[in-house]
Amino acid sequence: MLKKATFMGLGLLLVGGLLFGSRIGPYAQTAVKKIRNTAEQSVPLTFQIDAARDQLKKIEPEIKNMVWQIAKEKAEIKRLEREVETQNASLTKKHEELLTLRNHLKSGETVYVATNGKAYTNARVEEDLRHRFSMYQTAEKTVDKSEQILDLRRKSLEQALAKLEQAQVHQRELEIELENLNARQRMVDVAKTASSINIDDSQLARTKSLIDEISAKIDAEEEMLNLAPKYLGEIPVSEGDVSADGDIAAEIDAYFSEGAEANLADGNLARNDK
Repeated sequence: MLKKATFMGLGLLLVGGLLFGSRIGPYAQTAVKKIRNTAEQSVPLTFQIDAARDQLKKIEPEIKNMVWQIAKEKAEIKRLEREVETQNASLTKKHEELLTLRNHLKSGETVYVATNGKAYTNARVEEDLRHRFSMYQTAEKTVDKSEQILDLRRKSLEQALAKLEQAQVHQRELEIELENLNARQRMVDVAKTASSINIDDSQLARTKSLIDEISAKIDAEEEMLNLAPKYLGEIPVSEGDVSADGDIAAEIDAYFSEGAEANLADGNLARNDK
């Protein structure tokens, strides 16, 4: 599969070279850049955060190695300090011996009696003094070099300690920033989940519609009951049900009483005519 993809890539480059000539380079770079950007955008954020966390874990061994190197350098500096102290002590002793022999030559004495009891002529003392002076100069240069090396290693140690402290600070900052990004990503995921929840409220709407329908029917029945006495001729049972137009019974009695008297008068006139 990889070989096939390689051949296909070479074939595309060959065709591109034939079509575009010298411009194939910029075109290819642009295509690779777009493919890389597309691939990076397609990677989930959670995967990228996990990858960043893995990279952050790899910093810890580097910091431990820095600590180990600093510890070794501290031990080496202490060894050099002891060595320089020894060299300085030896140089001081050589200086005192040189002054002793030099003072003997200045004293005018012809023989120098050493600490072992042997006597040495001034010629032998001068010869030994020249040798000691040469050795002293070499030892002095050695001490100077050792002190310079010690000073450089101390400065290097200070720089290493500052670099270690800076690395630890950056590590903590990256840990905090990564945790912040992780928390923000969780909030984004929660928001996406909440927005993607599809609540089926059709049953709720149907239930509300049914209740509204029942309420409308009850309202209609209540209105029917209120209108029934007026239009169906029911007997009023309260003062409010009595019509305000007057006493209908009295009107009927008066109407028929007047009619009966009129009819009676007409009948008497008829009989008299006969």
